[in-house]
Amino acid sequence: MNFDKEDVFQIGETFRGYRIERLLGNGALGAVYLVKNEADSNRYALKVLFPQVALENGSYVKRFIREAKIATEIRHPNLVTVYECDFDEARGLYYLVMDFVNGGDLRQAIAFAGRFAPDRAVEVILQVASALEEAHKYKVVHRDIKPENIMIQPDGLVKLVDLGIAKAGDMKDSLNTTTETVFGTPAYVAPEQALDASKVDTRADIYSLGVVLFEMIAGKPPFSGENAPQILAQSLSCDPFPDIRDFNKDVPPMLAVLIRRMCVKEKSRRIANPTALIKEFERLGYRLERPKSAVDGFRPDADVAPTLMSVKDVLERLPSGQNDTLSFETEDVEIRQFVAGLKRKRLAKRIMAAIAAVAVAFLAAWLVMAIMR
Repeated sequence: MNFDKEDVFQIGETFRGYRIERLLGNGALGAVYLVKNEADSNRYALKVLFPQVALENGSYVKRFIREAKIATEIRHPNLVTVYECDFDEARGLYYLVMDFVNGGDLRQAIAFAGRFAPDRAVEVILQVASALEEAHKYKVVHRDIKPENIMIQPDGLVKLVDLGIAKAGDMKDSLNTTTETVFGTPAYVAPEQALDASKVDTRADIYSLGVVLFEMIAGKPPFSGENAPQILAQSLSCDPFPDIRDFNKDVPPMLAVLIRRMCVKEKSRRIANPTALIKEFERLGYRLERPKSAVDGFRPDADVAPTLMSVKDVLERLPSGQNDTLSFETEDVEIRQFVAGLKRKRLAKRIMAAIAAVAVAFLAAWLVMAIMR
């Protein structure tokens, strides 16, 4: 479902005690503004859901409220903090007020740097892992870890954003995730999440984080294609996850092994949780410390740096074939059909394997009986 972009506020007007300074991002579902609190003069990001979206699709309202509910309960230096969430009856607006991150996102940083030195990449990943570790204490799974959702301040501090499709165990009744629903971004989504997003756990975030680390070091994601099904076909295949050293020979062997362990397609063999992941990095000599600049020279000007929703100008400058993150939700019929077909094929294979096993057992029993006669 698509909605036309709207100008919700005019620059300079006041809304709920916040003065609108400028538009930070304007997407299909809502907009983000830089605002100044007239009481304390601090600046925040004001995120609003377009009134038409709220009227026509209640699921987006649930997602919006879910993001606020989770983000107000979890506080961590590497998570964007949400301070306020409410509904303005006069304008018909759902809105939330959150931290303004004065910087750019990781997608921009990758476009600027081409690829990261392994040590610098791990610095960023460890900060995200620390945020996920805190979320894990609340039984929250982010489910959409990707470069666009990882913000980098000029001082190198990393902030994880967009808990809008996160799943928390204590919200299952009122904000349930529909079974068979696919959430995430194909290039980063864990195989089990592509098949059934309602049953994922923190290991899905570990997988996605591993893909981001791979892309930072290699300069490209491990799987690519012209459309979402092509990418999903690779991530869901029986082929092993690619070796980062085939793309960057400078990667230490043990770090390459750790990346593959983060991205094992069978979740039972994957690193179990963010705490375990941080310990694995520590065994390799990496430590979570106060960050330096994540990318030398990466200092996007605050007046032009896209925040949260606005990365289109950067993506358009990327090489052909790399400018579409292929985000999707349940409205994408092609993806639903692809996943359903894949499930049918897997079920058929299991049935055939069971039949073959029964046939072998029957043949073995017949041979034994024949010998004993």
